[in-house]
Amino acid sequence: MLKIDHLRLALPAGYAPRARQIAFLIASELADRMPRLPAGGEMHLDRLALSPVNVAHGASDREVAGSVANAIASALSSVPNHRTGSR
Repeated sequence: MLKIDHLRLALPAGYAPRARQIAFLIASELADRMPRLPAGGEMHLDRLALSPVNVAHGASDREVAGSVANAIASALSSVPNHRTGSR
């Protein structure tokens, strides 16, 4: 399970009313994409910073969320393995 305690998005002007829906869709996209950790396993990161994610002007909330989710999944897959096995 992936747990995100705090998600900070810097969205372009005019996107503020869409932020809640975009964040919800990012979580939904990540839930579908992220590999499952083994039973009792965990990964803890204090922070994961991404490079800016560019999307087309007029992109839908789902398109924005998909691009951000792709960037998060890619960044997580390149993090050195900090998983711990069953305790």
